[in-house]
Amino acid sequence: MAIAVFKQDKEKFSEFQLRNLYEDMIDSIIERMHQDYFKIKTELLTKHHIEIKRIKKGKYEINKEMVEFKPEELKEMTKQLMTDYSHGKKAARFEVKDRPWNE
Repeated sequence: MAIAVFKQDKEKFSEFQLRNLYEDMIDSIIERMHQDYFKIKTELLTKHHIEIKRIKKGKYEINKEMVEFKPEELKEMTKQLMTDYSHGKKAARFEVKDRPWNE
């Protein structure tokens, strides 16, 4: 969910004068989130034998058991994850790419 929100934000930044800086930062965050997601997913399946399937918005099946999250809970978890990756404990330097500046 956090990756989807960052992607939506990136689209909004396309209107900004200094959009390249924001795009580089968001691309870096999305890439790290993807890497961590696949690493965690693999570890859950192989080490802990935990399988998680999204059934519908807010509803998940974890090892055949249904778990449901309220919208407020999902929003808070997404906010925390985005904070961690943008300027919290999972934040990292990012490379500024040499992109043309559109006027």
